[in-house]
Amino acid sequence: MSNVYQALDATPPDYLAQPITGAEARPAFVPQTAYIHPRVTGDMVRYFEWMGAAAYTADHRAGAMHGKQFLLDSVYAGIDTTHLYGRLDFKEKVPEADFELVVNVESWAVGEPRPRRTLRVDASSHERRLKDWKIENGVERRELASSATVDEGAKVALLRNFEFKLPLAWLLATPSASLAERTPDPKPGQMIDRKATASVAPTSKIRLRFSLWQNRLPVDSLPLEGWIELQVVSEGELLFGA
Repeated sequence: MSNVYQALDATPPDYLAQPITGAEARPAFVPQTAYIHPRVTGDMVRYFEWMGAAAYTADHRAGAMHGKQFLLDSVYAGIDTTHLYGRLDFKEKVPEADFELVVNVESWAVGEPRPRRTLRVDASSHERRLKDWKIENGVERRELASSATVDEGAKVALLRNFEFKLPLAWLLATPSASLAERTPDPKPGQMIDRKATASVAPTSKIRLRFSLWQNRLPVDSLPLEGWIELQVVSEGELLFGA
């Protein structure tokens, strides 16, 4: 299907990066258990800074689409009170051939039929180095940050692995323990419509999917099927499983 888009000189949609599997995949997945605060450097030496992150490790024995290359080994993701962090480790070294990495990100609220906000992180590699990157609003394709601009809230790095961070505010996501904590106490004589407040559901989860493209065609992706999901909750809820 991707070849059809290429023949028409059109860009294939991101979902084609997910192959049709021919056997049951048995990847290893661990959910986020604590807030993380990693420095985004791409040098793959700060193992402890990613402890507590959600982790997905590929099973390369699983069936995949014909002629598939295995370039990606594992991905990590997590939040703190202000940012979303993501990391991708390659199966071996960073590929020598030029490639593009795409991270699709969605935020969801309970009971809503579609994502509250979608973002796309797009990074290009040339000669195994980061060439340029940008983060766009997935629907409007409006650029929020890029390698050509300075934004302390967003960063992308590629050296031995690929890492990024972006503000949770871009996903309309703010971790909070409960509705009571989100709703301030009323002032004397002030009435609070608790029913109306409760009807605005907070963002409850964030979903991510990583994919690698070469010559405008999808080559590998993680997860192989579906998404990595993060719960948008307080650190206490992560630590104690509330």
